[in-house]
Amino acid sequence: MAGARPKDWQPLAYQDPAPGDPDRLEQLGRKLRKTADELERQVRHLKAASEVKSWDSDAGNEFREKAKKCRGRLEAAHKRYKTVADAVGDRIVDHGSDYESNASAQPGSYATELHRAQRIAEIARQEAQEAEAEKSAAKKSLDGLSGESGKDDGAKGDDKGRKKKLEGRAEAAGKSLEAARDKLQKAQSIRDDAARKAREAIDDVISDDALKDGFWDDFADVVDTVAKWTEDISKWAGIAALAVGWIPIIGQGLAGFLGALSMLATLVNIACTAIQVGMGDESWTALATAAVGLLMMGAGKAMSKVSGRYAKGLVDRMQQAKAGKLTGRQLKRNRQKFNRDAGVIKGLEKGDISKSIREPVTELFKGPTWKDAFKGGYREMGRTLKEVGNGSALKGIGKSFTLADSSAASSLSEAKLLSKGLGDAGFDVNKMSRRATQLSVAGSGVTAGGLFIDEVS
Repeated sequence: MAGARPKDWQPLAYQDPAPGDPDRLEQLGRKLRKTADELERQVRHLKAASEVKSWDSDAGNEFREKAKKCRGRLEAAHKRYKTVADAVGDRIVDHGSDYESNASAQPGSYATELHRAQRIAEIARQEAQEAEAEKSAAKKSLDGLSGESGKDDGAKGDDKGRKKKLEGRAEAAGKSLEAARDKLQKAQSIRDDAARKAREAIDDVISDDALKDGFWDDFADVVDTVAKWTEDISKWAGIAALAVGWIPIIGQGLAGFLGALSMLATLVNIACTAIQVGMGDESWTALATAAVGLLMMGAGKAMSKVSGRYAKGLVDRMQQAKAGKLTGRQLKRNRQKFNRDAGVIKGLEKGDISKSIREPVTELFKGPTWKDAFKGGYREMGRTLKEVGNGSALKGIGKSFTLADSSAASSLSEAKLLSKGLGDAGFDVNKMSRRATQLSVAGSGVTAGGLFIDEVS
């Protein structure tokens, strides 16, 4: 293993002008050569197997045909490894320690050429530093001569001779420094030419052979990329949809839009997984897991839908009472039905799950979904928060926050406002809020489980 590279390259350069480790490249080349030799041995075995005629049957013919196809791929792999091993080099050729031997040597592998370039660069560095020291010493002596005065004519004549010699030394040192720079450029040119030659050889061998990616390989890469993106979109959009539903006025629209986006991304992801299964890049288990995740999301949304229906039905009764059009007896009956219904939540109805899966996707392509999400009812939202918080929007946020799904959150918020106007009318709003929130949290949990099922599978 070669020693560490010099760190001081002044006055030629600020850093190593020919970096790299030829010995490590040589080790890599040996590994590549070993692999190439093993592939060549396997190619010979397959060739012999594909040319066997004694096995004369349909199975034998099919075996020989597949052996030929496999041999073609192995031959392409062998060619790749051999070409790269030749380009990188599995043995460094040393051309000696002098400049002329290295400068006039025939080009070799990249490892050899890098070694040769570094040897020349080190020679140039040593010569440049010696020339710089010589030039500096001559200049210092010249400065000393120019500072002397008061000498007789004979002494001055001697000084002229010394000055001429010193100027000659300085000039020669400058020429040596320029020669060292030329040598360094030679080293860099050797390294750059060898790198270009190796790169072109590798590009040529992989550009058009049996291992080059075809249309279906590129298609598989696209499907894989889309699958990864849609998985992330589905997960984070779904989480965001669960998190914004409590916001007054705009929360339900935003939650609907984000939920629809999450569901659409999930469907695209399932389609990508199905394609990958068909191409043999994924297992049926992965497809089944994705389908289970979709069903869980649908079931969770359906549970939240039940929560929304429950809350809305009770709020309708409160609105009837608030309207002031009911007689005392009707108001009492209305309150009794409210309190009775607040303790009973009806289960899923037929088609709730399938509708919950289908509806967000169809809603995504309807104008109202976008308008509801971005119509900008922020001022009204602020007024509502201040009203709930008795003049403080910050307190309103604390009072408005709920774990209920967006389908129930708006009804629960409205119920709280209506209860203030109804005073002591006897409507058990707390029970209603508690039951709706419990069902919503359960639905959100099932939905979140569907979003994250791929993460734990």
